[in-house]
Amino acid sequence: MTAPVFPPGRYGRRRSRRAYPRWLVPALVGAVVVAGLAIAGKLYSTYGDDHVEGRVLRYAVVSDREVRIEFEVSGSRETPMTCAVRSRGQDGAEVGRTEFTVPEGDSVITRTVTLATSQRAVSGEAGGCTPAG
Repeated sequence: MTAPVFPPGRYGRRRSRRAYPRWLVPALVGAVVVAGLAIAGKLYSTYGDDHVEGRVLRYAVVSDREVRIEFEVSGSRETPMTCAVRSRGQDGAEVGRTEFTVPEGDSVITRTVTLATSQRAVSGEAGGCTPAG
């Protein structure tokens, strides 16, 4: 049996055969998905949720160049943590920031930090905690 012959130019161009096997695209997509999951797992284990919560209990603007922030860290800490607090000015720009280290343990730790600012602060905020390193 021979292939049918169509009149030239009547039915458009015929497609040529694929230059690659059918399984190649799904295999490449699968490899990219597996690599993405591996990278996501590594990043989560390094920077992910460690069940440590830092929050500001209260803050007070002491002067035009200083704010006092009372900060609480709770949760189980297997390693020392570095926690950040910051302050913002009237325009929303960050005017002061500092970091401090919290030792490992299960207890709730409260720290009061006096933060130097570049202009008058209107807020005291928790910047988060990450493993010290």
